Amino acid sequence: MQYLYTDITITPYTEEASEILAALLSNIGFDSFEMTDTGIKAYIPQENFNEGIFNTTLEEIYIPDTHFSYTLHKLENKDWNAEWEQNSFDPILEREFGIRLNPRMAFGSGSHDTTYQITSLLLQEDFTGQRVLDMGTGTGVLGIAMAMRGAKEIVAIDIDEFSVENAKENFALNHITQVSVLLGDATTIDGQFDTIVANIHKNIIKTDIATYVRHLSPHGTLIISGFFTDDVPEMEKVATKNKLLVEKVVQQNNWAVMKLTN
Repeated sequence: MQYLYTDITITPYTEEASEILAALLSNIGFDSFEMTDTGIKAYIPQENFNEGIFNTTLEEIYIPDTHFSYTLHKLENKDWNAEWEQNSFDPILEREFGIRLNPRMAFGSGSHDTTYQITSLLLQEDFTGQRVLDMGTGTGVLGIAMAMRGAKEIVAIDIDEFSVENAKENFALNHITQVSVLLGDATTIDGQFDTIVANIHKNIIKTDIATYVRHLSPHGTLIISGFFTDDVPEMEKVATKNKLLVEKVVQQNNWAVMKLTN
């Protein structure tokens, strides 16, 4: 698979800015990242790269007095995911929670605060007998966590075909069979769910939250993440508008998880 990478310079450089940037790029197809002294290198399959969307993403990041510049490079045609798995993958979720992954991307592996944070929360919940939805499943880790806590049926949906195949692989690796992994967006959701989890960019959540609510069973739970602590007041308003109650907010390293109920 032919890969491209963007060498992005953050001025002035901060670790927080690099984490924000990597999280947002993961939503537009970038699947692995390398931190540098001045920013990050972000890797993406050439067929998934859209420079217009990439530039818009950079322009929409608001961090006061911070600027982004980049150069674009084509990589040698080799298996860069295998290279990353061999040299960079930290199996933190297996080490701490017993979740096995064969990751094809950096996000979803547990190496980022959002994934680790929401996985930790899910493993404290009880999903016994529930039908649950992992929206934007990525590696499938959140669906795996809910299965470990008793979910009787898991539906996992992602817009990326590559992620769908990786999620199927990881569910099998963890011996989880009560799962359907589907390619699609929120329009793919079918039926009612006791719990819906969405670890996606806040703008996607805001666009799709009404759809989530329509598919949420009475007294159901919606758990959302993928946004910053500064976004919590905005997301609380979105929740209230959709007749959801905020039951819990967990914050760690500027990232937030919200547990909502109807």
